[in-house]
Amino acid sequence: MENPVQLNVPLLVSYSALETVLQQQLVGMYIPPHDEGTASNPYAQVLDVGIAGSSAGIYNVVLRVQLKILRTVLKRDKVDLYASVALAYDNASQQLYVRQFSMESATSSGFYNTALEVLVNKVAYQQIIQKTRVNLKAMIAAELIKVNSQLEQGLELKGLKLTGAVAAVGVQDIVPKPEGLALRLQVQGNLEVAVHDLASLLPPKKDSV
Repeated sequence: MENPVQLNVPLLVSYSALETVLQQQLVGMYIPPHDEGTASNPYAQVLDVGIAGSSAGIYNVVLRVQLKILRTVLKRDKVDLYASVALAYDNASQQLYVRQFSMESATSSGFYNTALEVLVNKVAYQQIIQKTRVNLKAMIAAELIKVNSQLEQGLELKGLKLTGAVAAVGVQDIVPKPEGLALRLQVQGNLEVAVHDLASLLPPKKDSV
């Protein structure tokens, strides 16, 4: 039988782990993209990114984007923008992505805040949407290699030794929580179990009366 073992495995991905991925993808990015050989200058550059849980209506995380504004009229060294983000998951590509966001600026100037929000929503919306995709499939595949390497040698557990291979891992559900993203993984594979200490698997004896 092909892949007779199917397991549902809960997994929590911390926001700090997602933040690291988003920083790799966004920090240094120009808005709009800076193309060499063209006369146009970008409006801004991303300096830093942060992410945290939220429970504001349809939005389930807060994304902080720190920008350096490069154009003369709005020029500032650092400006923090806060986006209330609705995350979604693409089962086919196994990618976590931003479905919708609402951006706000946090400076003391109402005019400046409005100008920045217009800049982001009109100029950078699609650019940010595309860059904030997180490929969970690639992350899971890397862990799958580690697990199968252990199973090839034999994975020792309490009283057991597991051998075999995990063939596929898919994400079934994803739920944003205050401390991170809760995932339910479906694991399929072939495993063999060798019992070498049956006593350790038995429940403890109750004291006789």
